[in-house]
Amino acid sequence: MNSAVGSSFKKIFERHLLAVNIGLSFGLSGLGDLIEQKLEKKQDQLKKPQVNWTRTLHMSTSFGLTSGFLCHFWYNYLDKALPGRGIRVVVQKIAWDQVLFSPICITACLVVAGRLEDKTASSLVNQTLQLGSRLYLAEWVIWPPAQFVNFYFLPTRFRVLYDNIISLVYDTYTSHIKYQVPVVDNFEETLIKSGFPSSEHYREALDL
Repeated sequence: MNSAVGSSFKKIFERHLLAVNIGLSFGLSGLGDLIEQKLEKKQDQLKKPQVNWTRTLHMSTSFGLTSGFLCHFWYNYLDKALPGRGIRVVVQKIAWDQVLFSPICITACLVVAGRLEDKTASSLVNQTLQLGSRLYLAEWVIWPPAQFVNFYFLPTRFRVLYDNIISLVYDTYTSHIKYQVPVVDNFEETLIKSGFPSSEHYREALDL
């Protein structure tokens, strides 16, 4: 019986890996949002106990489906571009994953979330810059050690599954950032006042 279950499990991962990866990401991202909603209601007793299913669906679609789709192809590419399981290769994979892929994936997820919420282009940029930077910094705490285990021990077909198990905590944090952290309007103006160089500064420098 156990061997039959194991064989079926293996066949599903081999033949329908993309669907499995997307389904897992979709479901666990939604679960992370449900956990966050429950935590929010515990902190605010005035909130009604009903679950905001529209919010959960948006999180599952924007962060779960999007990241599951991107991670599926990214891990396949990464294992082909950097074959092997030596320490040097694993460190290279972690560096590529954090420096190159993570910002792209976070941006894509936030853009999809913004489109689902019908945000204006300006609001979408503000949200992506502000929330994306928080999520990216959090990734540096969670993912480098987690990805070492992923790249060193696991075969390619189990990478997204492992990612989603680890990321349940991160998905809950993502939902918290997305819905509890306020987004500042006119973010570029705020950066200019704080002395941070803006696109206008770069244009002035180029004119010189």
